[in-house]
Amino acid sequence: MEMTWELESLYPSFGSEKYRENQTRASALAQDLKEWTAQHLQEGGHSRAEALPTLETYLTRYDAYRSIYLCLLSYAELRFSINGSDDEAMNAMDELEQMEAVAEQAHIAFGKWLAELENLESLAVESAYVRSQLFYLQGLRQQSTHRLGKEAETAITLMQSTGSKAWGRLYMRTISSLRQDLVIGGKTQSVGLSDLRNLAYDGEAVVRKKAYELEQEACASVAELSAACINGVCGEAIAICGLRGYASPLDKVLESSRMERGTLEAMMTAIREGLPAFHRYYRTKARLLGYSGALPFHDVFAPLEGKASALISYSAAKDIIVSGFHRFSAELGRFADRAFLRRWIDAEPRADKGGFGMCVDIFPIGESRIMTSFNGHYIDVSVLAHELGHAYHSSCLIGQPMVNTDYPVPLAETASIFCESLIQQELLELAPKGASLALLERTLSDAGYYIVDFYARYLFESRLYERRQFGTLSVQELNSLMHEAMVEAYGNSVDAASIHPYQWISKAGYYMAGNEFLNFPYSFGLLFSKGLYARYKKHGGDFVQRYRTFLEASGYTTVAEAARLMDVELDSPAFWREAMALLAEEIGAFADEA
Repeated sequence: MEMTWELESLYPSFGSEKYRENQTRASALAQDLKEWTAQHLQEGGHSRAEALPTLETYLTRYDAYRSIYLCLLSYAELRFSINGSDDEAMNAMDELEQMEAVAEQAHIAFGKWLAELENLESLAVESAYVRSQLFYLQGLRQQSTHRLGKEAETAITLMQSTGSKAWGRLYMRTISSLRQDLVIGGKTQSVGLSDLRNLAYDGEAVVRKKAYELEQEACASVAELSAACINGVCGEAIAICGLRGYASPLDKVLESSRMERGTLEAMMTAIREGLPAFHRYYRTKARLLGYSGALPFHDVFAPLEGKASALISYSAAKDIIVSGFHRFSAELGRFADRAFLRRWIDAEPRADKGGFGMCVDIFPIGESRIMTSFNGHYIDVSVLAHELGHAYHSSCLIGQPMVNTDYPVPLAETASIFCESLIQQELLELAPKGASLALLERTLSDAGYYIVDFYARYLFESRLYERRQFGTLSVQELNSLMHEAMVEAYGNSVDAASIHPYQWISKAGYYMAGNEFLNFPYSFGLLFSKGLYARYKKHGGDFVQRYRTFLEASGYTTVAEAARLMDVELDSPAFWREAMALLAEEIGAFADEA
């Protein structure tokens, strides 16, 4: 079964006639947008007679530009994600950033014009087209209060291409090219950082420990370069947020995530209160692995011995996922089957390939592309299900205007982790006799990753931004921040001395310009999806249609409003405590059976 994706239907190559034509067309549309806004969005133009056609014309032109630009950008990102040494892809992304800078000038001008428009809501009543994008327009109007003047915003956009985004690309290229010699069974293999991290799930303790040590060595070898990258990306984020009037990068992220700070604080309160349950899980795991004390960090993700540690073929993984999804809904099952058959997935482990799961949604053609590194472990099946969950979520928004397809990250992670939960249940039910404990442990290991590990990442990033305001951080200071955050999250259940402090290097999210705090949305997604899954088990078929409606609404509503479609209130710790309590019950069952 093919484990590489098909990109030719998007573009055969960067030099193909189709790519060149689209590039020329998108560039022309971006320039037209800039010229049109300069001509039509001068001071005034807010009378009722002028405003409505202005709104409709701009939105139509912007939608046309985004429809082509996103295809071009998706192709470049997909090419680069599977080969960090792809110079053509890097050059294409540079060119597309320049194109986007032109379009962004027009969008900034439109946002400023929109902020002065007093009758937006009443105008939307008169136009179904404007009404379909009203939520986005209201959000853009709010964001425009944080926008600087056109010249300043243009300068920021242009300088980011040689600033934070360049630092990010340097980091990605460096990490993807890292190689270490791993000796297993007398044979030497040259492996990348992503391969070393995947070996945390290997069934052999000696392999896990050696891979962990090599990961630390690899990170240490690029620590100075990575420190320069993370300082560059974070320093720029702090400066830009300050200029735009945000109290912090976190405040910016919450606004763009359409999420209230009260929701974040309620969730974090429940997580902090629930950490002792996970500490019990890690202590139980340490005992099962033969340790008399705390669990060494290199064994945090170790599988338990037994049949559940056996490898799974890619074909078998496909059958498990399609079957598990189909059990939830026929539509979801058919969607997953189509993604495999049409080769939307690149799952083959290779050198130079990014060591992370990724889903790129190409809304203009109604498709997605998924990248993973499938090595046959149970965690690899979960990662596939997770990324397919993202793709299915996006499929529910096909047909919407382009501006309505940008849903908030917390809801994106809810959809993906919900699909993960479906497959974890499927794996448990398919488990051979005697393997249920090992699979339950695998489910709890995944939950610990999203709750405990991501809580540590959140603590690290929060403190990183606090410290970065006063100057650059050295490798030693970054190591100290990371180690302190990990110890605070894992408590005494994990041997603090075994935690290598370079883990800020292997977390790509810290280096993705404009995507700060890619941590708490995963915790949100796990806990929210956990609560939703419990309701699904209780309500059955009625839940399925409501869930799809929830996904459809995610592109044009706030996180809190979307949650209310599922009868959930997010601003109180009660819901989050209930979700943490469900995990605590599973941990209790695991500890009792162990």
